Amino acid sequence: MDDFTSKSPEKIPFELYSEYEERPFHTCTRCGETLLDYLEGYHVAKIIKNREAVFEYALCFTCHSGMVAEFSSESRQALENFYLENMNPSLGLNGCGLCSMERLKFEDKEYSIGAMCQGKNMIDGFIICSSCMEKTNSLISSKTQGVWEDFINENFPGVPANALPSPGKLGVL
Repeated sequence: MDDFTSKSPEKIPFELYSEYEERPFHTCTRCGETLLDYLEGYHVAKIIKNREAVFEYALCFTCHSGMVAEFSSESRQALENFYLENMNPSLGLNGCGLCSMERLKFEDKEYSIGAMCQGKNMIDGFIICSSCMEKTNSLISSKTQGVWEDFINENFPGVPANALPSPGKLGVL
């Protein structure tokens, strides 16, 4: 498996740009920190359905790790174990990082895409197909779902939390 620190950074691909801003994400969805200046890096996540982004966010490393720390220990452990047992990081953005299905087989349906970025570079990217999103979603406890609903309510006002994907679908760990 590739080590996160051994990957060569590449320019953030257009598909990981904010659909609404039509540019790379500029600020953290949670705290408003400028992402390009955030030395520790940041996480970008999107849900794509029928080739259209239906949900997106970017979190600075502090907010991302803070939110994950709020998840129940059971959810964190279950997701971590699932990713350790199934993740194929060598696929990057070319296929599902969990089941290794080729991207062409599911890109007309629903999937999540995400990346760890630093400045204007993508350090590591991943895709999770819809059936693997469902598998990871089944590992989420009610406490973790509540943390996610709080995140949605605080950062996406007016959108019902149950209308948006769960943290398992976005591969937030």
